Amino acid sequence: METLLPADPAQPILSVRNLIKEFDRGAVAALRDVSFDVVPGSVTVLVGRSGAGKTTLLRCINGLEKPTGGTVTVFGNDLDTLSSSELRALRRRIGFVFQGFNLVGRATALENVLSGALGRLRGPRYGVMSYGADLRKEAIQYLDRVGLADKAFQRADTLSGGQQQRVAIARMLFQKPELVLADEPVASLDPESARQVLTLFIELCHEEGLTVLCSLHQVGLATGWADRIIGLKDGRIVLDRAVSELGADEARLVYGNESTGVAG
Repeated sequence: METLLPADPAQPILSVRNLIKEFDRGAVAALRDVSFDVVPGSVTVLVGRSGAGKTTLLRCINGLEKPTGGTVTVFGNDLDTLSSSELRALRRRIGFVFQGFNLVGRATALENVLSGALGRLRGPRYGVMSYGADLRKEAIQYLDRVGLADKAFQRADTLSGGQQQRVAIARMLFQKPELVLADEPVASLDPESARQVLTLFIELCHEEGLTVLCSLHQVGLATGWADRIIGLKDGRIVLDRAVSELGADEARLVYGNESTGVAG
């Protein structure tokens, strides 16, 4: 029986405390004593070089990795205390946008979006027509919101990278999550497509009242729309600032002398 707590708007939607994640029997420390809270409705961006621990942190928050130490609490639920069925139920409340899109290439854009509803349906679904007419209509509306209603019946693997990520965003929204995790969602796109997709992603999340925790490689991509920046380096938090208070010197704590795209 699922006994998950509902989200409390007066409390952090996500709380990470003293999180440690080690691999290879402790030989590799991916996360070192990481602690932070995320409040409902906020947009928080994790920044850092490749290997800084961003993906591992998101996987711990989604229950895909078990921490070596510390706690992750989502919607007031300590992940370490949940049963397998409770963890699956929790994941239905968490949307995930992947760097590699994670679409079924041979399926149409519409069928990929419809798969976002599987967590609230009973039994498997095979093909678009195995979903009810109301769901099909709603899924097309989500495709329209990302500007791809005219691509509904096109195979996903024939779409451009930017279009595929838009389909993935529509699928995530169709899941109707409360918290959205995004792991380098525009890393594989050209700069202009990345800007357009990120802007659309954040606008839609704001419209839906969603809380967002997104990892990016460069600070400059985040400063236009994020509320807060958390910088990771070698598995540790070295920066935690509201974007309005962020300076170029602080960004260099994450990247050293590498260009950050933040005005000094």
